[in-house]
Amino acid sequence: MATITIQLTNPALSGDPTTIYQNVAASLHVVLTNETSAAISFTTNSEIIVYLPYFFSTSEVAAMTIGEISPDDWDFAYDSGLTALKLTAKKRGSWASGAELSFDIDSVVASAAPTSDAVELQFQDFSGQNIPLSVSATLNLQEKPEPGSASLRDTLSVEMEYGGIVYISNPQNPLSNTLYLNFKNTGTDPLYSGEDKWRGDPKVEVYFVYGTTSGALAPATKPNSGDVGSAWGISGKIFTDQTEGWTIANPDVSGQANSPVWTLKPNGTNIPIIGTGDQANITFAFEDIVSLTPAGATQMYVSFSGFMKDEQTVYDDTTFVVPISKTDLQNPGAIGIYCLDAQIEIQDAAEQVPIPLTWSMLGVGSVKLSFYVPGVTIPEVKYSYGATHPVLNYDQQSPEISGITSTETLIVYLWAYSDDNWQQQLNKIETSVPLIFPPRIDAFTIKVIDTAPPNSYSFQLDWEIAGETSFEIVADDGRGSPVVLPVPQSATTYVVHPTAPETTYTLNVYGNESVVEPENA
Repeated sequence: MATITIQLTNPALSGDPTTIYQNVAASLHVVLTNETSAAISFTTNSEIIVYLPYFFSTSEVAAMTIGEISPDDWDFAYDSGLTALKLTAKKRGSWASGAELSFDIDSVVASAAPTSDAVELQFQDFSGQNIPLSVSATLNLQEKPEPGSASLRDTLSVEMEYGGIVYISNPQNPLSNTLYLNFKNTGTDPLYSGEDKWRGDPKVEVYFVYGTTSGALAPATKPNSGDVGSAWGISGKIFTDQTEGWTIANPDVSGQANSPVWTLKPNGTNIPIIGTGDQANITFAFEDIVSLTPAGATQMYVSFSGFMKDEQTVYDDTTFVVPISKTDLQNPGAIGIYCLDAQIEIQDAAEQVPIPLTWSMLGVGSVKLSFYVPGVTIPEVKYSYGATHPVLNYDQQSPEISGITSTETLIVYLWAYSDDNWQQQLNKIETSVPLIFPPRIDAFTIKVIDTAPPNSYSFQLDWEIAGETSFEIVADDGRGSPVVLPVPQSATTYVVHPTAPETTYTLNVYGNESVVEPENA
C-alpha cells in the first residue's frame, strides 16, 4: 500500500522491537521513506510533529533534541503546548518518491517502569497523494540486564496456536479473527521456584506492528464511532489457564498511550506463576481482529518484565517476537488442527485418555473427528455449530480414547461439513499425536516346579509387562558371563534349569528409547 513508512532504531541496542533501557540515555534514529508513488510537496507551514510514548515525563520530552536531519530542510523545536518535538520546513520544497528523510532523537531517557508504547509522527500541511495522517513505530522500555540473571528463553515457550493466521477482509464485509497465544513452561521447575512469594510487579505486555502496510496487522489510530479495522478494537481474554491464575487488561482507548498494549499478569496468589506437567500452559485469546491491510507477514511482540526465578535470581526483561501470517480468504473448510500437548502419556490400556485438540475453520457448520492407531478401533466423535455459526470459527475439544497398549502415533482426521448435520463435506485435514506408553513390569516371579531327578532344580519364571517393544531375561550365575535366555517375545512364562548354587534372573523391558528399572528373580 502506498504510504510513508517509518523505521525506528536504537543504534546502541540491536533487535526487534526497538528497545531502550530504563534510566540509560539513548539516541533514536528515525528514517521516513516516501512510498506514496509520487512526490510530496511542503511549504514553510509544513510540520512533522513527533509524539513520544506516554511513559516519558514532560521534563524528559522537553530535554530531548532532534539532530542530524537529512536533508537539511527542517528546523527543530520543542512544543510545550503539545508536549512534543516538532520539525518545521525552512522553505518550500519537494520530497521525491522513494527518497528518505532521516533524523536522530537525542538525549532520550525514561525513568518509568518497563512498558511499551509507540513513537507517533503526524504530518501537517503536506501536499500529495496517499499521505497518511500519521505513522508510528513501537518503542520498548526495559530494565538493563543484571549480572547473574537468568533467561526466560531457557524455560519458556511463547507461541501462537492455529498457526497464527489472520484472514484479511474489506470494510464492507469485515471478518473477525482470533489469535491464540500460548505460554508453556518447558523446564522441570515452576517458572518461579522460590519458597517465599516473588517480589515486584511481574507483567507481560502484548502489542503488534501497527500501520496500513502489508507488514502491519492494523492501524493504531483511535477509532471514531462505527470505524472498523483499528487495533484498538481488539479484545483480549484468558482462553485456557492451567496455572494458579492470571489476569489480562485491555487497553483504554481514552488513555494517554499512542498505541494499544494488552497487559497480562499472574495473580498475587499464583506463587509458581507457571507450573509444570498439567499446570505448564496458559493460553490467551485476542479476539475481534479485523485486518484491512494487504496480505503479508507481521508479528506480535510479547514483552516480559519484572519476573523472578527464585528469591535471589531475576529473569532478564525479554521480548519474544511471534510471527503472524496475514492472508487472503481461502475456500471454506477446515484450516488447521493441532494437539495442545507435544505428546500424550498413557499408563493403562483401559484408561480413557483425553486428547486436547484445537482447530480452526471457515464456513463450517459441523465437524467429525476420526482416529487411526494400528490394531485399535476408536469411535468417531461429532460436533455441530448450529445453523448460525461464525464464518471464521475456532474450537477446542478433548475427545477421549482407550485401548492403547504400546507407544504409537495417533492420526486424527478432521472432516469439515458446510451444513450442521454432517451431510455436505468440504474437506478433510489431519494431525499426528505421539502416544507414549511407558514400558513397565507389573510382576516377575520364580517358583519351583520340579526337584526330582532327572529334572532336578527346575524353576518357572512368570512375568507381566506392558508397553514394551521388546524385553529380555538375563541369567547370571556369578561366574562373570551373564547369558541372555532365548525367550520368545510372545511368552509370559519360561522354565529354567540352573546348575550353579545361586543364579540371578533379570528382566529388562524396553519401549522405543526408554527402559524401565530391571527386576530380579
